[in-house]
Amino acid sequence: MNSTKGRIVPIISLLSLAATAGAQEYFREFGSSRSSGGIGRLSPAAEVFTGNDPDGLSPITPFDEVAQEEDYNMRLGIFDFVIAAGLGVEFNDNITLAHRDKLSDIIFRPELDIEGVVRFSDTNRIRIGVGVSYAKYLDHSEYDTDGVLIAPTSAIVWTAKSGAFTFTLRERLSYQEDPFTQPVVSGVALYKRWENQAGIQVDWEANQYTKITVGYDRFDLWAKDDTFKSQSKGIDTIYLRPSYQISPYFTVGLNVSESFVKHREDIQADGQSLLVGPYVQWKVNDRTDVFVEVGYQNTTFDGKTKTEIVDANGNGTGAFVEDGEDSSGVYAKLEITNRPTETFKHKLTASKTTEFGFGTNSYELYHVEYSAEWAIAENTSLVPTLFYEHYKTSGTLSETGHRFGAAIGLHHIFSQHLTLGLDYRFLMKNSDLADADYRQNLGMLSLYYKF
Repeated sequence: MNSTKGRIVPIISLLSLAATAGAQEYFREFGSSRSSGGIGRLSPAAEVFTGNDPDGLSPITPFDEVAQEEDYNMRLGIFDFVIAAGLGVEFNDNITLAHRDKLSDIIFRPELDIEGVVRFSDTNRIRIGVGVSYAKYLDHSEYDTDGVLIAPTSAIVWTAKSGAFTFTLRERLSYQEDPFTQPVVSGVALYKRWENQAGIQVDWEANQYTKITVGYDRFDLWAKDDTFKSQSKGIDTIYLRPSYQISPYFTVGLNVSESFVKHREDIQADGQSLLVGPYVQWKVNDRTDVFVEVGYQNTTFDGKTKTEIVDANGNGTGAFVEDGEDSSGVYAKLEITNRPTETFKHKLTASKTTEFGFGTNSYELYHVEYSAEWAIAENTSLVPTLFYEHYKTSGTLSETGHRFGAAIGLHHIFSQHLTLGLDYRFLMKNSDLADADYRQNLGMLSLYYKF
């Protein structure tokens, strides 16, 4: 619902902002919390491709969890790899996530994916994955992709084992333009940004029951347009995760991380976020796994975020408010995975976190999501997803918003190489800021070919 409450935007004049689905990652992989936009970007049936998760930042795992040799069907020297290509035809009835004056379009999305591994030995290897795509708008060519999109899962990962130690170096570069992954953003079609994540991690198997993980992560974001320049930033994270296996079915651990954010423009306040909390991994039985993490999150800022008040027509008034609020409280994450049959698996996830803000210092985010995968026939799968999220931004003129999303995908594998996909997604947002509500329907027909 809307109200007549004064609308605020960053100095760069935007309404306001926070990614992923299916196997959602609610926490930044190596540090402070990572927000969710639910459902993820629809792409040409890419989930059939080894290692490709179109939903956003999926975890980069050690080599013993990546694809095995039989997954690759090409070889160049010591490089084993697979190539896949797809083409999606998308209909979108609200490409700008607008409350009024909606624009619809048909969008063509070609995609190319390469996934492979270089094995120097049984304990030393490099995984390489690259996914590139393009968006061509039939009626609104001003929104065509600027260059090519690079999937967030594109990565180079080197992993080596030495005795009880496993060392992992990772580098992940992406270029993205979709704005819907940011829950507090409305009224824009594109959020153009480069993202890069690099880090080092050491896993120490201290004994049969004890594992200690320590690492450092660097995340950078460069916004291409002046509209989003306040979001250009770097985040440094250090983390420690000791765990102890009480039994084959029960593991307890502790997650400790400290993240430091530094913005490149003097608009958004810099800050730091500490997360400390225990977690439990419980293998209830052969078909059900439960993960629970609850802890304390403290986010502080060394300045104030400046925000311009705009009038009913969206024009800047020249008056500003400043947000100097810090945040502290409980964060939590719950994940329940169940595989009742060989043809059906589903997952329930829920989280509560505080996120670095977009036009404000921070915002509190609650997210609940259900996803499933059902093999309704030997070569046909049905993939539904539902999510709900609630957020409240910091500051004197805070925003409270709700988002609901639903998606369903029907995918049929015609052969070892060819997959047909039919996907539909619905998004709805309600906000107490004027004209920040929107509804969006999106459908995609796609073909995906694995060479």
